[in-house]
Amino acid sequence: MPQLVLASYISLTTTITTELITDDSSKIEVSILNSGDESAFSVQISPLLSSDFQVEPNLYDLGTLDPNEPEKINFDVTLSDGILPGSYPLVVLVDYADANGYPFSSVSPSSIIYKTQTLSKVTGVMEKLDLSKERTQTLTLTIRNLDQVQHNVDVKIYLPRELKIDKEESTVSIGPKEEKNINFEVSSFSALPGSSYIVLATLDYDDSNSHYSYTARNIINIVKEKPLEFPIWLPILSFIVLLIIFAYYLIRGKNEGISRNSNTERREEPAESAERNKE
Repeated sequence: MPQLVLASYISLTTTITTELITDDSSKIEVSILNSGDESAFSVQISPLLSSDFQVEPNLYDLGTLDPNEPEKINFDVTLSDGILPGSYPLVVLVDYADANGYPFSSVSPSSIIYKTQTLSKVTGVMEKLDLSKERTQTLTLTIRNLDQVQHNVDVKIYLPRELKIDKEESTVSIGPKEEKNINFEVSSFSALPGSSYIVLATLDYDDSNSHYSYTARNIINIVKEKPLEFPIWLPILSFIVLLIIFAYYLIRGKNEGISRNSNTERREEPAESAERNKE
């Protein structure tokens, strides 16, 4: 009899809303929706900001998020003294588990604007990466400075908990109209094959009493380790080589046998001659 197999899944969409900050405090609104057909359990939301901001609460325990029942959570943000006007990165980390208690996580990007929005002249790009569970791969971040002056850029990588990296932060000095590559070694910690994870890289610098920020995004696909594939002609070539070797030793054996017989016959001739002489 034919069988119908249905797989339950969780699909979380995170929307982050921020206000233009004109004083020393503001709010962040995080909306989260589960558009799958299975409930997400132990859902926790953590806003991740630079040290220029303090957020309260720094972790919100949402509990169970049922399908198609959106939730909204507000966070209070306080600014540090002496902060420069401009755009700052904001990343929201979401932790959750499925019905079997297996943990998952995701990161979502946004920004906070204090007094005035700034447009970064330093950009970055990361290509998609296929990562097997057994290997470490190089994640390359390409940074481009579109400005006419040099900038010292603070780079920070944000990963879901299922992945790990050799270094999360780096500082690079990049000249005008210059392009540089920064390599990171990334590997799977508990990622499942067939899953895709968003990875973020924030690029921050100060210039002319303003702060600038840019966020680069990348998708890492977790794939199964492929077995070694041999060319289809390799077995045929191996068979031909073995056949040639077999034929070589076969012919060589026959030649050696013929040579031995010839030597035996030549050794017997002198004996016959001696008999004739006696007669």
